[in-house]
Amino acid sequence: MWPIEIKCSVLRSMLPGETVSDELATILLEGAEATLLALTNRLLLPHYMSSLQVRLAVIRYNRMGMEGESARKEGSVTIRAEGIPKDMMDEIRAWRIAMVPS
Repeated sequence: MWPIEIKCSVLRSMLPGETVSDELATILLEGAEATLLALTNRLLLPHYMSSLQVRLAVIRYNRMGMEGESARKEGSVTIRAEGIPKDMMDEIRAWRIAMVPS
């Protein structure tokens, strides 16, 4: 797994023109990690999912302020927010560990 400092740096580079504090970057990355672990039924995030974690954190950053909204209209512009984008969910599902009932 990438060190948190590297992930924070990559996150910032994916948000050009934005100022993201260490605290906010860490919160976004930890939240993304928790989501990925829950969706894949894993206890630890494998290193190969680090880029997915950062991309999910970027999506969450971009949606800050839209909590609870599915769409917003500002003048002639409509902004829609789905959960996790389908292409990203497909990638996450590929790493899912099946749960077998005992």
